[in-house]
Amino acid sequence: MSPWIANLFGLALGCVIGGEALYVAIAAGDDLVQPPAAVAAPAASPAAAQPGPMASEHVPAQPAVQSIQPPPVAPPQILQPDAAALPKVYPGPTPQRHKPGSGIAGTGFFVAADGSLLTAAHVVAECARISIASRWVPPTTAEIIAADAVQDIALLRASQATPPAILPIGRPANPGGRLFVLGYPESGGPLVATETWAVLENLQFQPGPAELTDPRRVIWAAAPAVGHGFSGGPMLDPRNGQVVGIVRGMVDSTRLHSVRAAIPASGMVIGPGSSPLHAMLHREGAAGDVPPTLGDAALDSARRATVHVICLY
Repeated sequence: MSPWIANLFGLALGCVIGGEALYVAIAAGDDLVQPPAAVAAPAASPAAAQPGPMASEHVPAQPAVQSIQPPPVAPPQILQPDAAALPKVYPGPTPQRHKPGSGIAGTGFFVAADGSLLTAAHVVAECARISIASRWVPPTTAEIIAADAVQDIALLRASQATPPAILPIGRPANPGGRLFVLGYPESGGPLVATETWAVLENLQFQPGPAELTDPRRVIWAAAPAVGHGFSGGPMLDPRNGQVVGIVRGMVDSTRLHSVRAAIPASGMVIGPGSSPLHAMLHREGAAGDVPPTLGDAALDSARRATVHVICLY
């Protein structure tokens, strides 16, 4: 065979092989651009899928093309209040400095026949003298028996006082509902406690850690009328006649409301629940065995047991 005929034959064979390779590449490329959700076409026979190779040609098998699956979508996270999202509470944990001869006022209530009463720890912090008084209790000196600055609870004892009523401590009857709150704000009378109602809001904080949601540990309540002077006042559940917590202070719930719209943006108060109250009374041997009363009788007992607490520096 002459050289020019051999060259011509080689050129023709190269064109055939090149055409086959180009066809296979295009077919594979079409598979890659199909969307993952497309419905697969019926499978074709191997002979119909692509042209058969020449007898003298070896065509390597094409790798299987895998569909590109979208990444799994994670379930939405439930935002919940935690320690980092806690609102600011007034008063804060650090007591304010007061000039000698000045004073502040708060609220307390009797829990035992020996004159033991509970109030907020910040109300009596660093006091030179503590007095209590009400319509039913003449001005009487009280002393601090125990204080827990973390929970903001203080146990006082006015040994010369005869409690006109004693309030039992217990858990809320239900996770929601109204609470009866008493306190001595500046706008009220010095010997008659101001009354208001609050709504227990602990359900709005669930799901979440128990230390922030369990009403036995902490009480979250919507009480727009509560202001300065209510600190240490009882929050009573009239459905079972028991004090379920005490007022610690008002909270700025703006941030919590932005996380969970069901939480009121204003008018919120917070306070320790029945568990820390029980714990302090048990440690100090001041737990009174008082049968609860219900309805109007429970509200009347709360009025008689609540006193004005005055701290002099």
